[in-house]
Amino acid sequence: MELLHDISGLLIGLIGWAATLLALDGATQLTVNDRRAMTVCSWAVWMLLGFGTLVMRGAISIDMAALTVALSTAGLGIIVLLGARLGPPRTRP
Repeated sequence: MELLHDISGLLIGLIGWAATLLALDGATQLTVNDRRAMTVCSWAVWMLLGFGTLVMRGAISIDMAALTVALSTAGLGIIVLLGARLGPPRTRP
């Protein structure tokens, strides 16, 4: 039960990020590249909040939280860029 209490902020961050992705999916006025960029940026914002709760509760240090958020954001950015480059070519209507 203590573990669930410690990671509740992280779960809220993941749920918030998923809700942001659903909102971006319905935003037809944005280009595909804009949605991809907002996906990565919103990950960083939500995970800063999620890992911030772990730091406040003393579960991890602030250095470890910053490193985890930075590496996960960089990894997600690389995956998004590779998907954009190596994905199927887009056709124009």
